[in-house]
Amino acid sequence: MSGNPDDYVKRAEELLRGTRWEEELHEIQDVMQREKSSLSTAGEDQRLIIVLRTSEILNSIHSFEEVVPRVMDLVIRCLNAERGVLFLLDEEGRFQPVAQANVESECLADAVEYSHSILKRAAEDHILWSGNALSDERFSQFQSIVAFNIKSFMCVPIKCRGEILGTVYVDNRSLENTFTEQDLEILRILANHAGVAIENARLHDNMRAENRALRKEIKRSLGERMIVGNDPKIARILDMVARVADSDATILITGESGTGKELIARAIHQNSTRLGQPLVTLNCAAIPESLLESELFGYTKGAFTGAQTTKIGRFEAANKGTLFLDEIGDMSLPLQAKMLRVLQEGRFEPLGSNKSREVDVRIVAATNRNLAQMVEDGEFREDLYYRLNVITLDLPPLRDRGDDIIQLAKHFLEKCTTSKTVACEFSAAAIRLMKAHSWPGNIRELENFVMRLALLTPHETIEAEDVAPFLQGKSGSEKPAAASVEIGVQPLEDVEREAILGALREFGGNRTAAAQALGISVRKLQYKIKEYQQQGISLP
Repeated sequence: MSGNPDDYVKRAEELLRGTRWEEELHEIQDVMQREKSSLSTAGEDQRLIIVLRTSEILNSIHSFEEVVPRVMDLVIRCLNAERGVLFLLDEEGRFQPVAQANVESECLADAVEYSHSILKRAAEDHILWSGNALSDERFSQFQSIVAFNIKSFMCVPIKCRGEILGTVYVDNRSLENTFTEQDLEILRILANHAGVAIENARLHDNMRAENRALRKEIKRSLGERMIVGNDPKIARILDMVARVADSDATILITGESGTGKELIARAIHQNSTRLGQPLVTLNCAAIPESLLESELFGYTKGAFTGAQTTKIGRFEAANKGTLFLDEIGDMSLPLQAKMLRVLQEGRFEPLGSNKSREVDVRIVAATNRNLAQMVEDGEFREDLYYRLNVITLDLPPLRDRGDDIIQLAKHFLEKCTTSKTVACEFSAAAIRLMKAHSWPGNIRELENFVMRLALLTPHETIEAEDVAPFLQGKSGSEKPAAASVEIGVQPLEDVEREAILGALREFGGNRTAAAQALGISVRKLQYKIKEYQQQGISLP
């Protein structure tokens, strides 16, 4: 390093930003020792230049846990001190050591006790300094001087805005390294800047903690308002969301269609550290299998016929954020293998490209299918299943949520009430009918049901006779309409149910074979089976 002060300043700025900290401190220390003989009253001391600038940079460190050891290290290195302790006053006005250098742990408690009188005087705005403490009449009576054979020491207060925060104490036990008046001045400058840096770091840490707490409370409140209901099952789900949202763990949300899986996924994202980054959603069942891969991973220009431009996929769009994959059980086995690689390595190749791209994406997946059963049936990869099933949130169907049905219905009615609607409340009889219904479509069915009532009911109170026509024949426990029985015609849904149950019995419960015999897809059969299970119908 040259003798140009600007070079020293540049290096000092680098080291206090965390670049080459140890190496540069050693180098600056050596320079200071070489330049010790060139000190002058004109303020040309290169050490002083470095200390002033580095002390200013200390104020840019915003963490208390980081700034305290940096202050101690800087003091020891710049002053060539043998030992040192930085004390701060606690809430009860007692000195507490928060950083120390070269003081044996077993001696630290004694150092606090022996130095208390020195610290007390320093904290009262006295500057304590001695180049030969053992023969100095002012300090030779102090126990710490004799006990530790201290030849030279300095102790100055750390202040901020006129308030004493603590003290910084350094000493040497060798006459070859006695402290000078210039060293004392440098220590005072460092202590003043350290006081501002420490107080700013404390305030910054407190504000950051308060901000985190407020944001978490606001996000939790938003999540609770978004997910209406007081049922204990939902309360447990929300509690789990609050506990796992801050992690990057993959989450699998299960439950019947219409139970609010996407709302839960949004609540997870909003309560996570990825808030402010993208939340990208994709319904795997809504996109043809031939297009799903390009939707996930994107493609390059000319990758296939019609690919006239390069397009990024959902993974890349969700980088640093959250990707919600709904109905992941509908994904084909070949695509599942590519999904597994992204989850394991964080890498993928767009269609038509041989260059891998890295992404940092948190996956939240959802399904209304039994993935464990699909693994047994060979329809879903076991390794991908365990990758997704780190944390599972199983949403209850609406029929199991008790009074939440009515709370949700009132919420939807209030939400869709406009100048064009008249209805604004439910009668007791209407509520009884709604609670008796099984709601196979869950919350989605309830919301559409309430919207129809709000638009079509010509009076303020929705009565039982307004509700009944929309619910008739929909509950699994309800009987077919009387007119159908009277003319001897069996309802089509009964014929369909008997055919499906017969096929399942014929093939011993093998769903693939039953679906082929019936001429329907396995997905359609799965949907019907789930519908029957919801109605309490036993299956072969």
